[in-house]
Amino acid sequence: MRFELNRIAIVATCSLIAGCMYLNVLMASPDPWTSGSKARTETGAADFSVLADQSPQADTLPVPSWPRPAESAVAIDPERTYALPELIDIAQRTRPATRAAWLRAREAALAVDVVEATYLPQLSANVLAGAGRISQFASEIPELGIGAGSLTATGYQVVPSLAVEWLLFDFGMRDAAREVAEQTATAGDVAFNGVHQRVIFEVSEAYFELTEARAETRIARERLEDSRTLRSVAEGRLEEGLAIRVEVAQARQIEARAQFELTLAERRDESARAALMHAMGLSPTTAIQVADLSDRRLPERVPMPLEELIEVSLAQRPDIQVALSRARAARSEVELVAAESKPKIAAVAEAGRVLGRFSLQDSRFGGRASMNRPLDEAVVGIVFKMPLFDGGRRQARRAQARLHAQAAEQDLLEIRDAAAREIVHAYNLLHTSLAAYTAAGPLLEAGEETYETALGLYENGLATLAEVSVSKIALNDARVLHAQAFADAFAAATALAFATGRLTNRNVMSEL
Repeated sequence: MRFELNRIAIVATCSLIAGCMYLNVLMASPDPWTSGSKARTETGAADFSVLADQSPQADTLPVPSWPRPAESAVAIDPERTYALPELIDIAQRTRPATRAAWLRAREAALAVDVVEATYLPQLSANVLAGAGRISQFASEIPELGIGAGSLTATGYQVVPSLAVEWLLFDFGMRDAAREVAEQTATAGDVAFNGVHQRVIFEVSEAYFELTEARAETRIARERLEDSRTLRSVAEGRLEEGLAIRVEVAQARQIEARAQFELTLAERRDESARAALMHAMGLSPTTAIQVADLSDRRLPERVPMPLEELIEVSLAQRPDIQVALSRARAARSEVELVAAESKPKIAAVAEAGRVLGRFSLQDSRFGGRASMNRPLDEAVVGIVFKMPLFDGGRRQARRAQARLHAQAAEQDLLEIRDAAAREIVHAYNLLHTSLAAYTAAGPLLEAGEETYETALGLYENGLATLAEVSVSKIALNDARVLHAQAFADAFAAATALAFATGRLTNRNVMSEL
């Protein structure tokens, strides 16, 4: 027995030393950028490439067919023209991302209920069943003339019981677990809102790109009609002897180029439409009419100074709030892991009945005896639990929790800095886009006046076809720039609303 105890002590000591050595190596290891443990390229740079997942589970995942089942819940009327808020509403009901975010938020909310349940008594029904054989030496009784022998009991036993356990005190472990669950649930709710904001932004951005592409297609069609008019004028002047064949050839060349540019514009229009359908979670072949944006007016300037905008916006960005909740949850997790090393006190109670049959045999006598009377039992008491040794698991978990909390705090700082940069970029982009749209107005008016004048002079033989062509190209460029500036300004306003956390519902797009 002493040898067995010594061996157990040696094994336990070795396990403890090994666990401490592992933790020391873990905490003392330098970061991978200086340790040289990472693979490196031929130039000596650390290589952080990731191998592709070759696990067999990757080949067994179901591949959904197109269209997705969620699309059946949205009825699209091909005769109706949908405005941007209606497109956003369809996307919010169709996109798998919004449904997945809602499921994750519900999952996180249920985690709070799981922790709350640990504050209540736990009731369980237990059944212990088994068979056994017990043999014991029986000494002799000289006075009665009975020699030595053995007493043997064999039989089976079934013990059904009800057990109640109520954890009374745990040094704040459940409180820390509840705080982790609540912060995680808060992050899930905010992330759900953030997903909807991103869907609104993606649909709006695709809508404005489609608006720009449609405007370019419309301008390309007008350019083609103008080129055909110009060719007709040139042919008429040739018949009247007022022009030469080179002018007619130039007019036909201009018409062919306009036809080519119209084909390119229509291709861009189709691509932009497909991108909008993708942003809405619909099939690219969905028959839907999209409303135009030509009746909207842009503001003349950005309504709020940049410094004030950044200060107000950082508090309402979903990604910052999610990172803040995760940092708080990580700090509570450190307390949770620390409480696991402290004692726990629980009240326990158990009531049951012992059912079975035992056969008794004494080798000193020739007969057998049996016992099959049921017995009732009940136990009430207090249990004190104190973890002593677990191979270094708790120490490793404490180190892991501290590192996780530090990383979450750094993630929060990084997200705040990135959010501020996004706001500055979106603010400057909107300011530039509004200025470009303002400058594009006079440019368009001057181009229209120049082209009309050149065309009139050419019809009266006072200008060449080349001069008319140059003025027409300049007018078309001015129209394209004006249309691009118009759509870009709305896209920039949408980006600023998204960067500042104000893109919270579909009606915001009507207020931009």
